[in-house]
This record gives sequence, C-alpha cells and structure tokens, in this order.
Amino acid sequence: MKNKKLNSILIKSVSYCQGVKLLALVFISFACLACKQQTTELERVLKLAGKNRIELEKVIEHYSQNEGDSLKLKAAIFLITNMDVHFSYKSETWDDFQMEMDTLFKHEDRPAELEQELERLYEKYGTSLYDLSYNSDLQTISADFLIFNIDMAFEKWSGPYASHLSFDDFCEYLLPYRAGREPLADWRKEFQENFIPSLYARLPEGTDSISAIDYCNAVKTYPHGNLSLVGGKLPDYNAHILSIMRMGNCRHYCTQAILATRFLGIPVSIDFTPQWATRSLGHEWNVLIQKNGHPLSFGIGDNCELGEHVEFIPDRIPPKVYRQTFSKQKESLAMIRGKENIPPSLSSPCMKDVTDEYYDCVDVPVIFDFKAPGKNKFAYLAVFDNKKWVPVAWAKTSDDKACFKKLNRNILYLPGYYNKNRFIPAASPFIIDSLGNISHVELSRNSKQSMILSRKYQTGLVNEHCEEMVGGRFQVANKADFSDAISIAEIKVKPDASYHIVTTEFEGSFRYFRYIARPKSLGTIAELEIYESESEEKLTGKIIGTEQTIPDFAKEKAFDGDPLTSFKKWEFDEVWVGLEFDKPRQIEKIVYLPGNDDNCIRDGELYELFYWDNKWVSLGKQTGSSETYRLKYENAPIGALYLLRNLTKGVEERIFTYENNRQVWW
Repeated sequence: MKNKKLNSILIKSVSYCQGVKLLALVFISFACLACKQQTTELERVLKLAGKNRIELEKVIEHYSQNEGDSLKLKAAIFLITNMDVHFSYKSETWDDFQMEMDTLFKHEDRPAELEQELERLYEKYGTSLYDLSYNSDLQTISADFLIFNIDMAFEKWSGPYASHLSFDDFCEYLLPYRAGREPLADWRKEFQENFIPSLYARLPEGTDSISAIDYCNAVKTYPHGNLSLVGGKLPDYNAHILSIMRMGNCRHYCTQAILATRFLGIPVSIDFTPQWATRSLGHEWNVLIQKNGHPLSFGIGDNCELGEHVEFIPDRIPPKVYRQTFSKQKESLAMIRGKENIPPSLSSPCMKDVTDEYYDCVDVPVIFDFKAPGKNKFAYLAVFDNKKWVPVAWAKTSDDKACFKKLNRNILYLPGYYNKNRFIPAASPFIIDSLGNISHVELSRNSKQSMILSRKYQTGLVNEHCEEMVGGRFQVANKADFSDAISIAEIKVKPDASYHIVTTEFEGSFRYFRYIARPKSLGTIAELEIYESESEEKLTGKIIGTEQTIPDFAKEKAFDGDPLTSFKKWEFDEVWVGLEFDKPRQIEKIVYLPGNDDNCIRDGELYELFYWDNKWVSLGKQTGSSETYRLKYENAPIGALYLLRNLTKGVEERIFTYENNRQVWW
C-alpha cells in the first residue's frame, strides 16, 4: 500500500469523524499535515509485518469502503500502529503445561489441593517452561480476527457501561483484542461459554458498571495461590485457562478480569506499581474507568470495597502507579531513551504515569553528587525491595540536577543513575512525609549513638495484634473459675511485635494462671511462657482457656513454641488462655509475644546490622538472647539508614531509621 493511498485513507478517517466533506480543501490540507506522522508510523509497522502485511491491509481496505465506518477505520489504524510492541509466547511445553492445568481446574475445586497440585505442575515442568518462541502480533494476526474484534468492541461501546467513553478512552479500555501476553484466540467465545454464564445468572438487567464489577468479583470464589512460578515471570495463560481458572496470582486474575469485563463492555484496565515502597515485589490490580474519570481499584475476589484494593493490606505503599495501555506512550522512558541503557522496571513503552489519580503527589528536585556516567540523559529514584534498590521513577537530567514528578508520600527514595545494567546510587536518600515535607537521610560519621533493636522487618501486618493487647491482663487464681483472680500485671501501652519480659514480685503461690484479653477482642497471642522464682525452666501444666473450634487457632498454639501460630477466638465477650499447674506456683517472670510474623529477635539466631553510606557497611554481628530478646549496638552513626539481617534464617528484612530510641520502618 503506497504512502499516497495511506494518506488518502487517513484523511478520510479524520474528515468523516469531524463531519467535514472531503471537498473542503483547506481542511484536507491541514488533515494531511496532521496525518503525515501517522502515515509514516503506519507504513513503518506495515513493513515490520512482513508477509502478514496483506492481512493488515485487508482490515484497512475493509473499513475504507463506507463513510459510516470512518471511526472503525480510525480504530483499526490505532491498533495497527501500536501493534509492533504486542506479542505472545508459545511452546509445546507451555501448551502441555496448560493442558494439565485445564484437567486440574475441571476436576479439583478444593483450594488447598489446587495450590498443592499447581506447585507440583510447576516443579514437574521446571525451567523448560522458559523455552519459548516469540509470536509478534504484526506478523501473525489475521484480518478476520481483527475485524471481528473491532466490530464487537464498537457494539459494546454503545452499551450501558461504556457510552460515556471518549474515542481515545474507548481505544484504550474496550477496543484492544488482548489483555496482556496471552496467545491470540477467540477469548469472547471462551468467556461466553465458561466464565460469563455463572455471572449472568446473578446479573440483574440494568446493572450499573460498579454493581457489575461486584458480580464479577462474586464469580471468583478461590484464593490467590502462593505460586512459585519456577523463580521467574512466565507468559500469561491462554484465554481458555483464564476463563476456567480456579486459582492464580495477581497477574492471572487481572488478565482474567480484563477479558471478562471487556466481554461485558465495561471499561477496565490494569494499574501497577513496579515495586512496593515498603516490602518486596510489585503488584498489579484492575481499575474501573468511571464517568467522572476517577479510577476505582479492585481485584477479582477482593474482600474489600471497590476503590480500596491498594490500601487494603497495610504493609503496601506504591511509590508510583502506572497504567498498562495498548498504545505506545510517546513520553514514556522506553520511547525517548534512544540507545541509553534503562532499568527493566521502567522499560515498557505502554505504561502511563497515573500516580496523581490515586494520591496527592509531590515534585522533588534532586542535586546529584556527580554527573551521570557517559552521556546518559536520565536519572532515577529507587525504593528498597528487601534486598536491592529498584528504580521506580525517572527524570531527565541537566548537568547534575533532575526534577522528579508525581511522587507518592510517606516513602523513602534513593536517587541514582542506571548504567551497564545496574543502579548506581548518586545522592543521599530522602523521605517525603505525609505532609509533603522532604528530609534527607544523611549520616553523621563523627556522632555516635546506642541502638536497641527488637525486629528486622516492618510491623504493618502485625500492628493490629499489638494494639489488641492493650488492656490485656495476666492473672493468677486458686479457683478453676478464676472467681478469686488477682491481676499481677497489665499491658497498658501498645507493645511492639517482639518478645516481652514481664517480671513480678507479687507474693503467693497459685494453681492457675491466665492471660485475659481486653473485652470484646480476639485475644490474639502467639506465645506465652511462665517462670517460677529463679528457675530457668518454663512452667508446664494443663492448657486451659476459651474453647476454640478452629484447630489453627486453638489455645495450644499459645504454648507450642512457634511464633507463627496464635491463639485467638471470635465473637466472645471474654477470651483467655492459661495453665493449670500440678501444684501452687509462685510466678516471677512472664514472657509473651503478640500475634507475629517471626521477624522479631530470636534466641540463638545470628544477626548483622548495616548502615547506608552509598553502600551497606556492617556494624557487626550479634546473637539473639532470651535474656532480653533485643540487640544492643554501640557507636552506630547518627542519622543513618539501617538494615538488620538475620543470617540464620528468613528473607524479610526492611530498611529503617532510628528516631527517639525506636526503629522507624521505610
């Protein structure tokens, strides 16, 4: 197809859309100028299509025949000019793997067994799953497939959920023929046969888009699996597997939701953060495009209200939020990088910064300690993923300066460059607080302090257990019903998520001991130890307390020596757990642990403390002791960023500052 013919077609698409006659020569001259760049891009991708160019030209010809198809022609050109960055992967091994998944999903619906069998499948196929071939959409898509999808998308655009969309939004949120990297297939047929029937059975006529999302959520009744994925990111499942999937990870459910909602004509996209600011990994979720333009976040199977998905789990804060688009974003790093080496976390050309649609953001100017290596034009901000720094934001540099836009708050960022496939720290870390104030974390090498450390990881997921213990009491009694109970200690302030030692000089010997939680709480407690006089042996006895019908939270869990298990009880006014001794005992010491994640200091385990000075510098190793369940470091530099590692076990480790004699997590 010659450039002149492409120009003619593009002019038609523009003029028809605007209701302007082709004979308006002045308009045509401007349209030619406007379309010149698009014509060049269309010709470029058609050349890349190779032998499949004829299929794409069929689509253009198809929608060039009638004036009434001008918008469809424009939509087809949108898809084709952005098609060069879209592809899928394929291999016989991957197909065999998904066939076994198909059988599993058809015959197994018990969550625990599903997760176990999926793990077994990943182990069975192992690294052979990565032996994949690359399938470019440009070189494989058929005209019939593309025309069918365009026609169906336009049909849904006029439906009840999407009529508010502009043409540009329609192109992003309803028009695309794929959700991610899944193989090209008739996904509408798969979802119509497998996913949608159970939805339609409950979907009332005239349902609005928010209610429809609620019904979509109701279809997925199975949990997210903790799937190992053989240590890396695999391709998206095919449309059939997505339509019958009973268990998957966040990416699987996001892709499933896109196809399900797109089938219904609901405008939904995928938003993501390349890396959480406060923990390991990144995350993807779905977002409903509302009439008011405000994104409403959700995940299929959520246990929270629509719009609360990102904030639902308290240990997660995104430093940046990007939206997955079908179109190449002209201002994305990937599109303007030239030949510069850029981080994988920011390498997609189809990512749009939408952080300010979620948060009240801050712009931060940064002066670097040195200029970018080589002729690099870009600088980065990274956050910590428990092991390394991951770039999440970028900016153009001018000499040794850069201004980073739309940053979320309550986060610690590290400025740097990226060269030869590695991130290079190039300025001191800084913190944006909840008010938008910026403070730099700069250590004082000549000023020292003593530090008392109780944990190596943030407390977001266990804070609730700690707060719940305020008002809890330790009691002794000589009557089994505790009618003569005496409180020998009370938890008056919120404890941190570590072992606590309570000493008591209360006189007298007693047959019964208990921890009684504050009224109307769950009574969550991970560990409880009681000692008599100077003895180093724990007291034992018959475990007593509020009966629990759920084995995972039975009263025995408070005495099993495992910090990852807890006693708790729902819907009881009074919750307690304790011991009946073989004879009256005088209690001198109590050790308790709030509901926990086992990131507290443990007896006999080896730790190493580091501070940041453009690299991690060791302050030495120490072994945890049951005498205090704390580590004490002398001569630590003031004002630094720190990291405590457990060299014995575990992978969860978090950076922190030390303020007012306590660890502050970032």
